[in-house]
Amino acid sequence: MHVMWDLRREFRCAVLKDNTLPKAEVAFQVKNLMRLGSQKCTPVLLLVDDSKEAENTQALQNCIRQAFEEENTSRTVEDSSNSKVIIVSCVRCHNPEDQFKHCSTNRLQITAKLTKKEQDDFEEKLVELKESHEKPENFYSFMIMKSNFDKKYIAGVVSNTLKDLDMSTKKAQLLAFLALLNSYDAESDISMSLCEEFLGMKSLRMAYWGEDRVLDRMEPYSNLLKQLNVEERGGYKAIRILHHDIASACLEELDRRYNIKRSEITLDMLHYDILFKPCVVKDTLMLTIQRVLVERQRKKVGATHFSPLIEKIHSQEGGQNIRDIFVKASSRFVTRASIPQALARYLYLYEQDFPQALIWAVKAMGVKENSYTADTVGQVYKSNLKHNIQSEKLKTPLKPEDFETNLKIAQKASNAFQMAQKLAMKNETEEQTDENLTKTPYNTSGYVGEMETTLTVFEMISNLPFFEGTDKVKRMYMQSFLKGTLPIKHVPKEDNEINSKYVDIIKEHTQFLLALKPQVKEVFEFFNGYFTYIKGNNTGELESLNQKKISDHFTRYITLVCSSPAEIFKERADKPELRLSVDIEEHRMFLEENNADTFAGILAKLHQKIDKTAEEVEKITECYTFLRQNSVQNRKVETNFILVNIILHTLKPRSKHVKRHNELSDILKKTLQDIGLQHPYPEPYYLALLLLWPDSNAEDTNIRAYVNSLGKSSHRQMSYLLRKSSTIAHFYLGPKKGLQRLVTKPKLDECFSRLPRADLAQLWRSGNIFKEREIVDRLYRVNGTVEQSELYANYGKLKIPVRPAYLGGIRSGFSTEKVSFFLGFAIDGPLAYDIKYE
Repeated sequence: MHVMWDLRREFRCAVLKDNTLPKAEVAFQVKNLMRLGSQKCTPVLLLVDDSKEAENTQALQNCIRQAFEEENTSRTVEDSSNSKVIIVSCVRCHNPEDQFKHCSTNRLQITAKLTKKEQDDFEEKLVELKESHEKPENFYSFMIMKSNFDKKYIAGVVSNTLKDLDMSTKKAQLLAFLALLNSYDAESDISMSLCEEFLGMKSLRMAYWGEDRVLDRMEPYSNLLKQLNVEERGGYKAIRILHHDIASACLEELDRRYNIKRSEITLDMLHYDILFKPCVVKDTLMLTIQRVLVERQRKKVGATHFSPLIEKIHSQEGGQNIRDIFVKASSRFVTRASIPQALARYLYLYEQDFPQALIWAVKAMGVKENSYTADTVGQVYKSNLKHNIQSEKLKTPLKPEDFETNLKIAQKASNAFQMAQKLAMKNETEEQTDENLTKTPYNTSGYVGEMETTLTVFEMISNLPFFEGTDKVKRMYMQSFLKGTLPIKHVPKEDNEINSKYVDIIKEHTQFLLALKPQVKEVFEFFNGYFTYIKGNNTGELESLNQKKISDHFTRYITLVCSSPAEIFKERADKPELRLSVDIEEHRMFLEENNADTFAGILAKLHQKIDKTAEEVEKITECYTFLRQNSVQNRKVETNFILVNIILHTLKPRSKHVKRHNELSDILKKTLQDIGLQHPYPEPYYLALLLLWPDSNAEDTNIRAYVNSLGKSSHRQMSYLLRKSSTIAHFYLGPKKGLQRLVTKPKLDECFSRLPRADLAQLWRSGNIFKEREIVDRLYRVNGTVEQSELYANYGKLKIPVRPAYLGGIRSGFSTEKVSFFLGFAIDGPLAYDIKYE
């Protein structure tokens, strides 16, 4: 706020406190503020205050751009230079170094520590206060800062104040409530009217008593409290503890001296009906209580399992108190799924009480059916399955009955995770998602859950006597069974009662078991596309760790269900009459093992280390060449063959396996003729962008039709992913000819190899990277027009529709204006960057 005050003459300053407002409404108000009282634009400095999503303001930026472009169809040069909005995001937390260590945006951490000069200034100020006040040491906020936030000083003040505390009184209870809330939400408060009602003052209140009556009633604790005016929700008066550290010290003192635990205070607060009756200011308190109970904190990867309060109670007091808190809270917050959801999570993670956890997970889903609550049901089953397997490792021998029980649990887990996937595909709004999680563009937890459950089942099967994983022959039998090529009754096995029971169980669950491999393969293909095509909100180290987790699961999958090269060689030698079939299978297995049997998997090779990838891509190219020549050709093989050649050219242009541009174009044109313009998958049309994009003198081309088909097919296949996320352009248009005109994103990144990864990511997010000379020299600027708010790339009489990469990148209006831009190719169409008006 001091910074904004200092800059008030250069900027119109505003603070966004209510983060529930629609971003379009915020953008409208910012636009009005820029022109308020003047025909000229004035830059705006906007402080986004304490928002959970404050470090990710891209959506707000886009809305502000769009709001200006919709109105300003004919801005002057002066207007354009002054139409600037600087967004400063402020997030309050107790451990900023750890909590925002992974944050990719530019950040400054301000901690509660004074410099030497600031400490000297406080000493001087204390001398001044002693001249005008009898007891300046009673100014506790001042004294806390003067002591450089010394915990011992704060503890001493609190200890002296609470030395005669009587917890049976309402004022002591109210102080405890405030201490709990302000410890875990420093900005929370309780309205003055609600305090009066709780203290029993409403019936005795008289007009002449004045505003400070609550603080008088709270003596001798009122020196720890302050009164404030709250502007939100129509405005009201409230009280809170002076400082977060004082609130925390109060909790510690209550525990140390009076043995009053956090759980007791929480349950006591949840007990009083008076705090939960419908009322505007009570609704504020209810939201605070709910937030303290369920809002989880960030960590390096993901979030903590529970809120800081619940984590503290768990570490100090144990589980029964947490059960009691959540059970009572669920009766107070009957419309909030996050309460039973959190209880279910606690029961399956820490208590291993899976029956009760399932009851609460199902209850959460009954309150609000969405992908997060469905995932919680799946997590209960998955945790139960893993717990059973760990317990069974201590038993010898394993029992068929346990195997059957685990199969049934796995099937229920798989069903729940598949439901989570279906619900995630629906248009979930932020109100429908899990309130205690940071919002993500798309909830992928159902996919991860199904993947982990399936791999667990594969490991269960590999431990059966006739599929034992250490025996290579038995493992081949298992792999053949999972592929559906070897019925369980034909698997060689000893004839005994145990094996017969296992066979009967497998026969009963054959449909479920045979569906696992293709289902988990679809999950891996989903993540290939998700990580390759879609821009996520998680960048930098967090995104890398998420991809590594999926990669580790894929390695487990390959180890369990894919044959080794030695086993394939032996099968080829044993069956010479089937040599071609075995060779084809070998090549297909190689592609699957190297995550190169999908279009997205091949495209992802661009972002791997070149020295290792070039050789690997050469082998992949050989595989696709072999499959095209020796197996029934299909469109997937054709499109993958074209793409892998393009990628091999970027990695090793002189490779003998690389096809020329005209050869690849001929193959693609034939494929495009076969599929027409209504193909459900976008890959062939995406290749058309790469290979058939016109040069400067081309006019007669079908590229416009292919661009339209690409947009339709990509949205049919990925509309649920594109709702909150934009796509990644892996290739950009350069000035050269043939395949050399395709400039890859990794090649552009190499120009900034010395730049920290977070800074480079910010350059891409803002679009400022296209103003760097290293980028400008490597890309080709395309001429185009904006007509009725639509953007086109122009080649003679040919106009190709292009989408601005950044929302608000073009001005709206009905006039035709000439522009130029750089061009990138994404899976949903061509993207325009750095759009300039002529």
